[in-house]
Amino acid sequence: MPQPSTMRAWHPSTPLERGLYQVFRLSLVGSAVTVIGFVGYLCIGIALHVAGVYTPSFPLLSFSDPVFTIQGFLIGGFICLLSGSLTLLILLASVKDANAKFVLFMSLIAFGFGAATVRVTAGPVLSWLAVMGPV
Repeated sequence: MPQPSTMRAWHPSTPLERGLYQVFRLSLVGSAVTVIGFVGYLCIGIALHVAGVYTPSFPLLSFSDPVFTIQGFLIGGFICLLSGSLTLLILLASVKDANAKFVLFMSLIAFGFGAATVRVTAGPVLSWLAVMGPV
């Protein structure tokens, strides 16, 4: 006969925990959609460029490529949301085992990578939006 687990499953109980959990879930879906679009653009853009079908006026996959920079910016933003909400959830749950410390450490590293991506791509995205002008 199986024994019940001695560890209790964590459930969000306060409004802050529920909100962070919703941010985590939404940013997980958003980052998955954005990464799939980014990889699709890389594969299809390179294949069409090599075939000679797609020859844009800007260098492909550079910071002057608006699709590349906007998708990179979105990926960095979603990584920051995802890892930041996960970090706060781990700290609020106050779990003190080795697995929680590892997740906390990796979340902080991921937040740094996401913030660096946003910082690098923010300038080209803002200049591209400024060129578009008011609608």
